[in-house]
Amino acid sequence: MSRSTAVQTPEVLSSIALELEHAGELCDRLETLVTQLVRASRGEPLAIALHEAQTLDVLTQHLAALATFTRRLAMQAESGDYDLSDAVASVTLGDLADRLARVTREGPARQDAGAGDLDLF
Repeated sequence: MSRSTAVQTPEVLSSIALELEHAGELCDRLETLVTQLVRASRGEPLAIALHEAQTLDVLTQHLAALATFTRRLAMQAESGDYDLSDAVASVTLGDLADRLARVTREGPARQDAGAGDLDLF
């Protein structure tokens, strides 16, 4: 039988940030493997491998930016008010920052669910 435990929003957001950082570390390790495979590759598959290695680097940066954003929200959660502009300002990836800021500009009710790969509720 499971027991329900009440947890405050800052702890939940901090936990999510930690998990995003952990996922980023795993991607970083995978990137090392892909880099070794690219170096061992010869011929036409090399271009494909290089492209995939760059995609993995972007994913690692994306996870790090989401972790930073979530950590900023966790710091603000105790007050109950969120300054999304401040949290978005910490995101260094332009496309991600734009998608995260859209909720600030347009509000959650007007946001198109198909407009990006991240939905904030």
